[in-house]
Amino acid sequence: PASHSKGTRRKGPRQHRASDEHRLGAQDETSPGADRSPYNNGYKDRTFDTLSLDSSDSVDTNVSACSPDNISSASTFNIAKLEEMERLLKEAQAEKAWLIESKEREMEAKKQALQEERNRREQLEKRLQEETARRQQLIEKEVKMREKQRSQARPLTRYLPVRKEDFDLRTHIETAGHNVETCYHVSLTEKTCRGFLIKMGGKIKTWKKRWFVFDRNKRTLSYYADKHETKLKGVIYFQAIEEVYYDHLKNAHKSPNPLLTFSVKTRDRIFYMVAPSPETMRIWMDVIVTGAEGYTQFMV
Repeated sequence: PASHSKGTRRKGPRQHRASDEHRLGAQDETSPGADRSPYNNGYKDRTFDTLSLDSSDSVDTNVSACSPDNISSASTFNIAKLEEMERLLKEAQAEKAWLIESKEREMEAKKQALQEERNRREQLEKRLQEETARRQQLIEKEVKMREKQRSQARPLTRYLPVRKEDFDLRTHIETAGHNVETCYHVSLTEKTCRGFLIKMGGKIKTWKKRWFVFDRNKRTLSYYADKHETKLKGVIYFQAIEEVYYDHLKNAHKSPNPLLTFSVKTRDRIFYMVAPSPETMRIWMDVIVTGAEGYTQFMV
């Protein structure tokens, strides 16, 4: 170490820097075309050249940005963007118009439905009023008809029901002016009367010939399919018979002979019957009325 320090001395930082600058200066002097001005050195020249290059690039860039091609492309982009915005605006306006139209159609449909419902209810109310008025007229007509029937009840007979046990039916009919001997359509005894009559059905309004039997002992008016009296078709009890009268109002449905039609009114229904002759009809009416125990208008 001692010999090393004596023979050669280590260079410090300043000495290294000075030697580098001296070396660079020598290279510049030896290079051809070098500027030997004391005010210019290589470091400054390189710095100036770098700054000049950057400035020229910036100028070129600005010039290229303002070129006609770039301006044209920018204008085309703006036009396309405007067209796209106009298209979107038109679509939005069309959708808005469609929504408004749909809303108006919906409101119109609701209004029409309400109007139809109102008209339907008005028609129903009108029909209800008409039906009520019609039923009221029918009721009034029925009341008037019943009053008229009551006033015209038994127009061809002047007899009241007879409940005597010793009552002679044949004698009673003969003393009333009927000629039983010449009337071949009835068979009359002291307690019974038999003969054919045509009767209208209850549910089915058809006319059928039936054999009727008026029996004061059984206190019934029965009718059979034939004169053998084996097939009973119906029974009318004396207590149910209220009135016997001629069918002045022609209420019998499609009577075979309206002039020979008379009625036997009971609590449940009205029996319409057609006799084969006028005399037979009068005899049957006077016979049946003697058993009309349901007729209490003049009874005490």
